[in-house]
Amino acid sequence: MCPFSDDESISMGGTIAKYSTEGKKVIVIIFSYGEASLPHLKPEYVKEVRLKETEQVSKVLGINQTVFLGLPDAKLKEYEHDKKLIKKVKSLIKTYNPEKIFTHSETDPHHPGDHKAVYNVVTKAVDSIKKEYDLFTFEVWNIIPENKPVMYVDVSKYFNIKIKAISLFKSQWFSVILTILPVYIRAIKYGLKAKCRYAEKFYKIR
Repeated sequence: MCPFSDDESISMGGTIAKYSTEGKKVIVIIFSYGEASLPHLKPEYVKEVRLKETEQVSKVLGINQTVFLGLPDAKLKEYEHDKKLIKKVKSLIKTYNPEKIFTHSETDPHHPGDHKAVYNVVTKAVDSIKKEYDLFTFEVWNIIPENKPVMYVDVSKYFNIKIKAISLFKSQWFSVILTILPVYIRAIKYGLKAKCRYAEKFYKIR
């Protein structure tokens, strides 16, 4: 679960491709269309472009379904305590009944706070359900390591697919440029930890 449709590729594109190849069903919940990401263009046009990019990326990574919640871009912090939104996310979790749930880290420094807002909504929704779900957080802009249980996923066979998926977000070229080097550095660093070429790291918080 993430605010925008490039976050899942940047943070866990390799893991998604791996799970999909293994026959696991992958559902992605996107909170916003990201219509404010290109302020010089009309929001409806940006929305249309990002939807097309998301469709292309979903095919590359093997995502089974993407659900958009349609919340306003750059304003998700206003909804992090919204009972209707938390109830909606809770309903989606109960409907899909996932084996694992992934979302942003509590310490993600993204401005204006959309990433952390999604973390808050997801954790509240998960905690309100009687059934215990395995909940993991991933990294996008994080720099400081967290003192939490870690899960490494070997994505060596799928790393090129991840890079291809990220590159398909052509409308977000500036963000892609900023994130692509850290993506490589993290994958190599975590690969050394996991004794493989490339790996992705997740923190288990539930």
